[in-house]
Amino acid sequence: MEIKSANISAAAETFTIWFDGQPVQALPSETIAAALSRQNIVALRHNEQGEARGLWCGMGACYECVVEVDGKHSQRSCMTLVSEGMQIASRRRADSQPQPLATAPSLPAPPQRTCDLLIVGAGPAGLSAARIAARAGATVIVLDERPQSGGQFFKPLAASHLIAGKLPKQWRDGQQLLADAQAAGAEIIQQATVWAAFSPQEIAVIIDQQTTLIHARQLIIATGAYERPVPFPGWTLPGVMTTGAGQTLAKAYRVVAGERVVVSGNGPLNLQYSAELLESGGGIVELLERAAKPGIKHLRQMLTLLKVSPQLLLTGRHYLSVLKKHRVPVHWGQEVVAAHGSERLESVTVMRVDADGQRIAGSSRTIACDVLCLGHGFIPSTDLARMLGCEQQLSTTPFSTPLIKTDENGATSVPGVYVVGDGARLGGAQVALARGTLAAVSALSALGFTTDDNDSSSARGAVRGAEDFQRALWQLYQAPPVRLSSLADDTVICRCENISLGSLRTAIRQGIDTPAALKRNLRVGMGLCQGRTCSGMVVQLVEEMTQRQSDTEGFFAPRLPARPVPISLLAFEKKEWGGHKPAITPNLARPVETSPLALQKTDVLVIGGGVMGNCLGYYLADAGAEVLVVERDDINLQASGANAGSLHVQLLSFDFGAKAEQGGGPAAQTLPLGPLSVQLWQQLEAASGESLEIKITGGLMVAETPQEMRFLEQKIKLEQSYGIDACLLDATQLARLSPHLSPNLTGAEFCPMEGKINPLRATYVVNQMARNKGARFQRGTDVMAIEPLKSGGYRVQTSRGVIEARRVVNAAGAWAARIGEMVGAAIPVKGAPLQMVVTERAEPLIDHLIAHAGRHLSLKQTAHGSLLIGGGWSAGFNPAMRMNQSQRESIEGNLWVATRVLPALERLHMVRSWAGMNINIDGAPIIGELPTQRGFYNAVTSNGYTLAPVVAHSLTQLILSGSSDINLAPYHISRFN
Repeated sequence: MEIKSANISAAAETFTIWFDGQPVQALPSETIAAALSRQNIVALRHNEQGEARGLWCGMGACYECVVEVDGKHSQRSCMTLVSEGMQIASRRRADSQPQPLATAPSLPAPPQRTCDLLIVGAGPAGLSAARIAARAGATVIVLDERPQSGGQFFKPLAASHLIAGKLPKQWRDGQQLLADAQAAGAEIIQQATVWAAFSPQEIAVIIDQQTTLIHARQLIIATGAYERPVPFPGWTLPGVMTTGAGQTLAKAYRVVAGERVVVSGNGPLNLQYSAELLESGGGIVELLERAAKPGIKHLRQMLTLLKVSPQLLLTGRHYLSVLKKHRVPVHWGQEVVAAHGSERLESVTVMRVDADGQRIAGSSRTIACDVLCLGHGFIPSTDLARMLGCEQQLSTTPFSTPLIKTDENGATSVPGVYVVGDGARLGGAQVALARGTLAAVSALSALGFTTDDNDSSSARGAVRGAEDFQRALWQLYQAPPVRLSSLADDTVICRCENISLGSLRTAIRQGIDTPAALKRNLRVGMGLCQGRTCSGMVVQLVEEMTQRQSDTEGFFAPRLPARPVPISLLAFEKKEWGGHKPAITPNLARPVETSPLALQKTDVLVIGGGVMGNCLGYYLADAGAEVLVVERDDINLQASGANAGSLHVQLLSFDFGAKAEQGGGPAAQTLPLGPLSVQLWQQLEAASGESLEIKITGGLMVAETPQEMRFLEQKIKLEQSYGIDACLLDATQLARLSPHLSPNLTGAEFCPMEGKINPLRATYVVNQMARNKGARFQRGTDVMAIEPLKSGGYRVQTSRGVIEARRVVNAAGAWAARIGEMVGAAIPVKGAPLQMVVTERAEPLIDHLIAHAGRHLSLKQTAHGSLLIGGGWSAGFNPAMRMNQSQRESIEGNLWVATRVLPALERLHMVRSWAGMNINIDGAPIIGELPTQRGFYNAVTSNGYTLAPVVAHSLTQLILSGSSDINLAPYHISRFN
């Protein structure tokens, strides 16, 4: 249903776009979502389960409305402008010809720009800051992701419409602010995607389909907020959207996708939208507000509103009068509890709620409707600030993410970085305008520019008044608490990955009870929206079920990119580096448990809860040993949970020849272990009765040059001497085996025994198997000292108390050297942070584990369809955040190699990059008892995920019987003497 008020009309003739083969009339300068909504098309795509999905947030944050556009995958229909003849598809067709998302860079490196002040976000706060800074003479660049400036508040009318007569005040104010900033000299760039903040002085952005780096002396982040989800059964149906999405359609494009609209939630935005829609000709059925109806007890708040801003109070009364005039009922203390329909919304179920948020029995009723707009407040957009390591604090708002700590000027804990507007804390447009001014004045002072003192004083006064108004307003709209406990198990929590509340509850009851563990196990938060929608709900669910208080470190870690970005735009050739780069391996633990424990005793104490520690727990317990595994954080969180899941059998390219450590001898000695360990993984999968997503389809190490083919010939000869099945393929044979690989490859080594496993699942399955056998696991237990006892065994001091054990196994991975020092042993193990990249889901492209003969690369396609790209590119360590972080140069080089090998990557987005801690020894594991300390064993290996079962199984035999089935002598620590 199209809506037009009397003074607004279409600015141009329509043209035709095509949706699933059907013609749709569209207006220039409107989005795909607006054009389809105008024709009452709300089912925009189908997910992997075949369920229809539609517009949700309407502002590009949730990625629910992605469609295929002219063969390009995952285009946000709410952000993509229409063009004549555009072909749009709701799902990927088997017969379609996927197109590259962008042209690969022609430059050797990203172009760079500099400025005094960079502002991210062109809403009220960002434009206010830009105006002040540009007037003072600073060079100012403003980046904004949307087609037009103004943000959620100003929401300018699209160029597809003309307005005759006087503009509404909100539009006038927004246009004036934009004009003032531009007139002062600020450069404002629309449709600019800021995808990473590598440092305050290096911001990566996509502008006009080109990656650009902006180096700014000061940075203001004014990215605003997105609407807070409150889930219920059916909330993913097309036709259910946020109030902000409905308001954007109505105000910017003069359209609403339906005839009977229900508005529900909490806050004045719902009232404003309902009145505006009615005045524009839309049809509102009911307005439902969770808060109780204000009464005489709110007199003080009403007087405050009247004192601070009588005009705004009168505006609110006007909105209510509009609803009364159109006979639209306003129900206080009620909420939607379920939505119903098949391909789109058909009706909702409504119930009353009491002061504690409990639904009142017997109050259920049904409302027929075709659109439901939900507004429950907002969540600050903190991606970039968290990426930079700005100090955070918990939000008291349900389902929200941590807030960024700032002073009154918006300054954060990171020098030169300011966060203002609703992206800092929710306060509305007037607070945002004033805070933008204060941040600009503070940044200008740091830059040495002179500012007008009146700017600061008037802004501070505006902040005080606006905050008083907001405080009183939200006391009127004080809603009862929101909890997940009343929701049915089939309620979807993660919209991207279709993860239900029931699956999360089951995992938590099984002990997978941290947000990070749930993410690894169930893929919650791993979709295109990168956890924006579900992360707060996951944290609250964990808190509700475990009764553990949340903290800022308990949320999903900030990962780049901040938005999915086309891989082809990031592929810049980088020089290959020679081998692993050892790095500091500090204590990265964020303990889940901290309570002290009484003295514990065990036969075998395993230190380290990664894949090695869990395999040891299983094999030792299965053999009848009493075993306790301690982990200073939570299991599977460092090297084990951050690796790409390759099952290597052949030598990696840098473990053979001139690049190899110790001439490649130690690495060659490990070759017999690979096939045995893969077989053990297969046995573990069979014994568990669950899928570990093991797929043994073989590994390909590809070559691009004749020299690399000769390298592979020599490597194959050595591997065959150790019993590894491997052969050389020419270009024709390679193309037949893996047709999507580049036709420019000259050949490859094929190793049939190689494959892949899901490390985000496998460790947890082994953990459960070990527990079932009687192994004990203890989190949050940092080993601080180890003392040999005269009577034999060891006394181990930990952060949670003392453990006495007859035998100790050092399975601490990259931190094994620290554990060795406690017993006077030098364990030659170092950490090497490495980065990995994952793409969006794609059609089947590769079935093998792909490596490269001359460059660092590992490439595989997961069971979910995404591609994992790694291979040993360096990451860095951020001491302020105590996190390993991906580095831009490594991402660029890694993607350049990957796209040369698999050109189809050019039509995919990078969804996430992360850094794990690799273990660097000499190419071979360290297995066995310390010669100087009886009963103290090492179980440490690089290529750890592949080799964990065989190392753990062999060491179990050695510990319990004094010998093992395989000769462990080549892997003993004595080889370093």
